[in-house]
Amino acid sequence: MLTLPKTSKSLLVCTTLSDEERWEDALSVVLAENGDGFRAYVDVVDDSVWDGVSWEQVRQAAIKANDQVSVLFIVDRAAMERGYPIQVIDLDDDARQPFRCIASELWGVENNLNISNMDWEEFAGRTDDDGVFRGFS
Repeated sequence: MLTLPKTSKSLLVCTTLSDEERWEDALSVVLAENGDGFRAYVDVVDDSVWDGVSWEQVRQAAIKANDQVSVLFIVDRAAMERGYPIQVIDLDDDARQPFRCIASELWGVENNLNISNMDWEEFAGRTDDDGVFRGFS
């Protein structure tokens, strides 16, 4: 059974080894502070044992490893596209349908969901037709 580290932060798990350079670029975008000084507070997991693992399996491992955060982020093959649309997974008992968020806006999802400042629907309801949240502007 695959296990994830115990942490008080949301996890950002890479499940594709298809392009190391794009993964590193996506990660740098996620971890960068925006113009207002906000950033995503995530612990990164990029171990090759997670390569090709489904989001459902990663979600179950995240639930077992952590009961303090409400959201999980997965960089899969689809997240390697332009803008890095990272998969956003609900960790609550009544799990909602995942959506995607571009890497530069991940800070807002992570910050606001983990402190319950905003609800899942406020982000999921603002996704474009392709299911990607690109911010509120």
